[in-house]
Amino acid sequence: MKKSIITMMLALAAIAGQAQDVNTCRPIAERILTAAQNHTPDGIDELLAPDFRFANIKQPVAAKVLKQIIAQMPAITGWELAGTEQDSAGLMLRYTIKKPDSTTSEATILFNADNLVLEANLLPGISFGKATPTAKAQPEVSMVCIPMHRYGGLPIVTVTIDGQPCNMFFDSGAPGVILNSKYFNHNINGQVMGSGGHGAVGTGTVSGMHHVKLMDMGGVSLSETDIMTSDLSNLETVGVAVHGILGQSFYKEFDVLFDFKRGEIVLLNPDSTYQWLMNEGYRCQTVSGVKKGHLLAFECEVGGTPVVLAFDSGAQTNLLASDWPQQHPSSVKGIKNDHLIGYGDGRASITKGKTTLTLGGRTFKKLKTAFSDVSFLYEKGIDGLFGCEVLAKQKLLISYKCQELILID
Repeated sequence: MKKSIITMMLALAAIAGQAQDVNTCRPIAERILTAAQNHTPDGIDELLAPDFRFANIKQPVAAKVLKQIIAQMPAITGWELAGTEQDSAGLMLRYTIKKPDSTTSEATILFNADNLVLEANLLPGISFGKATPTAKAQPEVSMVCIPMHRYGGLPIVTVTIDGQPCNMFFDSGAPGVILNSKYFNHNINGQVMGSGGHGAVGTGTVSGMHHVKLMDMGGVSLSETDIMTSDLSNLETVGVAVHGILGQSFYKEFDVLFDFKRGEIVLLNPDSTYQWLMNEGYRCQTVSGVKKGHLLAFECEVGGTPVVLAFDSGAQTNLLASDWPQQHPSSVKGIKNDHLIGYGDGRASITKGKTTLTLGGRTFKKLKTAFSDVSFLYEKGIDGLFGCEVLAKQKLLISYKCQELILID
């Protein structure tokens, strides 16, 4: 009898120990999921075990691959802890990941005995052969002027990749760089399969990794870096070959000035921006923003209703919730069904109309606005997007470092 009581007490102690580990590890796991939801991999390293591994990749490259996956994740609307498993390998937390289209996927995070992350699989079915760290473009020059053309209302710039000129959408809504798998094969041993990459133009499927020796845009360059590839053929409905999407990671160290009327984008070293604007004789009005995930959001008004909208150069039209016309009918004119260019989604049917936007005390009238599912933005405290419709009417500068927007005359 005494032996049975001791055995039972030991079993209960083991269960309590596992529960304690779950309570300790769960907030850590959900920090990683929150980072993936917001596309912000900063601060992840401190959560990882020294021997953290990603598939068959070991440190220090494994952490870099995980952070790239986090930066390129598809939209996540939430998650639920689906179960736990504990064995000699450690404690595994299994999550059900919820997506905007109501589908789900599974993520697993394995912890060691010290409650540090030993493995993290955020995308199902991933396998890699090898990977190298992704380089970062730095503002080593004070100013770079990039010629820009518009197709379907969206800005396209020319980027040289391994000596070949390529058309890239300049999409600040995409957290990273994505290459079109139609033109770039995954030339790294192994491949990564799963959904990934989310910008204003939509979501797509990561099909592989392409090693780039040199990627250059007007002297701003990346060298010896691995970049995700995805099928972007649906973006070519704009009537021109689209070799990829130039997301924010390539130029976030710069201040970015959009001048649609001149057909140029200017990258400025943040330390010299104000002096350059003064030398050019511009009159400027600064609007303070707040960083939400990888996006900068600003307090605005649409038809007199206060909203928080994020800036996105890849937003073909302004974007608000699908029920906006019903909730604020007087603020929308000329409602009709149309199509919106969508990365991974083709030319999706969508409701459009025209709205009036007030930003920084300035009013922009008759802006084309799409009304659709914005749950992926609501999760970040954002009501919608503004982009090319405003850029067509107003020269402006976006500063990720200072978290502000400058209206320029």
